[in-house]
Amino acid sequence: MNNQTANQFSQGKISIWTIIILIAVSGVVLAEGILVWQFFQLAKKEVPALKEATEQQAVQAEQHAAEYVFDKFMENRIARQKEQALIYLTENAMEQYSQGKFDLVNDFKSFEIIKSEKLSDFAFRFIVKIREENEVGELVEAVTLFKILDRYYVDSVEIAG
Repeated sequence: MNNQTANQFSQGKISIWTIIILIAVSGVVLAEGILVWQFFQLAKKEVPALKEATEQQAVQAEQHAAEYVFDKFMENRIARQKEQALIYLTENAMEQYSQGKFDLVNDFKSFEIIKSEKLSDFAFRFIVKIREENEVGELVEAVTLFKILDRYYVDSVEIAG
């Protein structure tokens, strides 16, 4: 301390409490700065991971919605409920059906999804193996579902092989 500060301190113009408060305020400001720095370091690491996890959950939810419609469509085909199966078809799939490119109902016994893939934000494709009741034959189809407004519909059915 210089003579003037020492003189002021000795005369009581700068109290010990003023110095303690200045040190405490400086400590709080420094601690806040460190916390802000740590927050931004965490944000750099965690935000992309959180964003990726959220996007992955959204894709899974969309796939689940498409698979639900696909399952209902196939269940109606197996139960030979033609009218119920027809409500899942788009105009494109309806045209394929009317041209005889696939059977809507037949002697189907069960089905198994072999593969599913996301084609776009609005479309999924399911490769499905359909077993016939007589256990003699199996049919493999590629069924594409397309989202219209907030619901998926069967847009195309193609017999594989």
